[in-house]
Amino acid sequence: MFHFGYQRTIQELDRFAKHGDELQRTIDLLGGIMNQLPNALANQAKLELDNLRSKSLSFTVQLLDPDHVSRSMVFVTFVSTWIVRFADPEKKHPNPLVK
Repeated sequence: MFHFGYQRTIQELDRFAKHGDELQRTIDLLGGIMNQLPNALANQAKLELDNLRSKSLSFTVQLLDPDHVSRSMVFVTFVSTWIVRFADPEKKHPNPLVK
């Protein structure tokens, strides 16, 4: 489940990036037309792009935070050891290792 949560976060980050790229392309294509659109509409598009960039940066910071990564690895190691100990007939893993 931990993997799926982490993987889902990475997928969301990728989705933000793709949506942001599409929105930026749309804004670029409209270029001069944006000046003729109502101010509220142009501002809304730019605000959504800024919002996507903010979300993307916050996800990236969290995913790459050394403390978060370290704690995540400790958690995965703990759970893996617990699962192996559960399967160990003698219930003594990791000392001695399961044969």
